[in-house]
Amino acid sequence: MSDIDAVAGMYNIIVSGERESAEYRVPVEEFVTKLKNRDLPNEICVAGLEEVLTEDEDLRDQLVSAMRQEMDYLNSQRPLPAIQFVVDGDIQGAGDSFDVEIDDEFHSLEPIFGRQIKKRDSGWLVAPFRV
Repeated sequence: MSDIDAVAGMYNIIVSGERESAEYRVPVEEFVTKLKNRDLPNEICVAGLEEVLTEDEDLRDQLVSAMRQEMDYLNSQRPLPAIQFVVDGDIQGAGDSFDVEIDDEFHSLEPIFGRQIKKRDSGWLVAPFRV
């Protein structure tokens, strides 16, 4: 595995420009397709989470549905995949709740990644595949 900021076997939410991301970068729509087709590389960076958090509820529903349907598949891979979601905004946390500040508005990560989000380091959160 390369020197990206990612824990294999977890969803990694990283702040753009603050952490090292995977070279293979796809938009959310393509990630959903690749996940449903079970065609993911070992390292992948998903861009465009801001759109899913702020305006595209249909895409958010598709993303969450695919993540839930394919969690057993992801957990059975060897090696476990390193999946990053890069956000262009500031991560704010209070207790076990984390929001992304985008254009002076706060958007919760819980509807996508569930309640088990943990802070790994500055600008870096992790959540299990079991969302």
